[in-house]
Amino acid sequence: MLSPIPDKRWDRTLAAHLLNRAGFGGTPDQIDQLVTMGPRKSVDFFLNADDESALFPVPDLLEPPARLLFKQREKDAATEEEKKAVRKELNQANAFSMIDLRIWWLNRMRYTSAPLLEKATLFWHGHFATSNQKVNDPFLMWYQNDTLRRHALGKFPDLLKAMSRDPAMIRWLDLGQSRKDHPNENFAREVMELFSLGEGNYAEKDIQESSRAFTGYRVKAETGAFLFQERDFDAAMKTFFGKTGPFTGDDIIDIIVAQPQCARFIGKKLWSFFVAPEPSEEVVSAVADLLLSNGYDIGETLRRIFGSATFYSSRIIHHQIKGPVQWMIQTTRMLEIPLPEQSVLENSLSMLGQVLFAPPNVKGWDGGRAWISASSILYRYNLASYLLSGKARILGGGSGKTAVIPLEKIAPQEQRIDADRLLDHLAFRIFNYSILAKERASYLTFLQKQTAPYSDTVVRDLMQIMMSTPDYQLT
Repeated sequence: MLSPIPDKRWDRTLAAHLLNRAGFGGTPDQIDQLVTMGPRKSVDFFLNADDESALFPVPDLLEPPARLLFKQREKDAATEEEKKAVRKELNQANAFSMIDLRIWWLNRMRYTSAPLLEKATLFWHGHFATSNQKVNDPFLMWYQNDTLRRHALGKFPDLLKAMSRDPAMIRWLDLGQSRKDHPNENFAREVMELFSLGEGNYAEKDIQESSRAFTGYRVKAETGAFLFQERDFDAAMKTFFGKTGPFTGDDIIDIIVAQPQCARFIGKKLWSFFVAPEPSEEVVSAVADLLLSNGYDIGETLRRIFGSATFYSSRIIHHQIKGPVQWMIQTTRMLEIPLPEQSVLENSLSMLGQVLFAPPNVKGWDGGRAWISASSILYRYNLASYLLSGKARILGGGSGKTAVIPLEKIAPQEQRIDADRLLDHLAFRIFNYSILAKERASYLTFLQKQTAPYSDTVVRDLMQIMMSTPDYQLT
């Protein structure tokens, strides 16, 4: 099922497919580098990237000690008006911090040389679907993002245990109020329904019993770190999935991941995100077997998937709808421009339906066809036009600096003397494959009305026409 792709099949289209799915796309030069490396070394390149944390310093967020000072100021305020003023100041600080945090991650995705790590972090963010709208603490949201990144390509049981101790998750699913005389069932339910097994693969009794194992999980206000409050923990015997013992939260997770259904659930979600929605029963079984055999090693599982002939089949390539973040990062990488200014970036991702650190509900983003509507497709077309216009102000540019698209590099003069040459050259950069005869004829009709050698204006207009098509929404 996951037999390796033969070296002889490896070409620019397949290399571009890997670049798009294991990351956020790129330029023809980057695609050609992967072609030269071959399939196995290309997959290794994505999986063996160096730690880049030092290159992307964390923005100045409101850390727990500073947050406590706000709380103390509110407590000490003499009047209700003064209390409201302190709360307003804190809310404004939170809002600015969240903007900084989103921009930080988007910039990291745009400029990283370890795109698979960021792509996997984005996958887990949607999987664990924690929103700052309830957590209301950008520092804790950053901490969770860092936890996801550190475990993104490691062993899933380790990630699941880390997330059970994650301060933002504890607040998101009300675990901080769970104690032995009154266990809260929210996390116990979601850890099975949404994070590991899927709905219908556990009993109500399993929720009740496992919730007792996660009692005593707390967040230390002074540091924002996880704290286990032993006096609130229920150490009595529990029965879970037919096993009985004085189980802890980690014990519960060990029992969960031992269930074959867990491997099927995680395998299906990995395949749906990185490959294609609604995988066949054969595919789900193959990925599940792989996860069980390698101890749920996500990196090694993706290595097999990205190296398989199935991953490069004609049914997979260019059949996935780009999510808003994927669209934005892939487009700016392809155009070789910075991200647009903060207001455009924030408004665009909001309008297109994917605001980082604010998934719509506990199930995360639906993805796939849900990304596209009559209004969102028009917005994508207009956004492409804006980014190509030469008037798009860039993130951190200052003084209204605009995005300069390197048209001479994107379409060198030798490519501009002939309509077919220019069309083939631009089409591969934008679509990463050879376009079909019908689409080709349409683009040639446009070029035949122009005069060769084609000007920057003609090149820009042709790119805009290509990017304002349903085909460009696919990767």
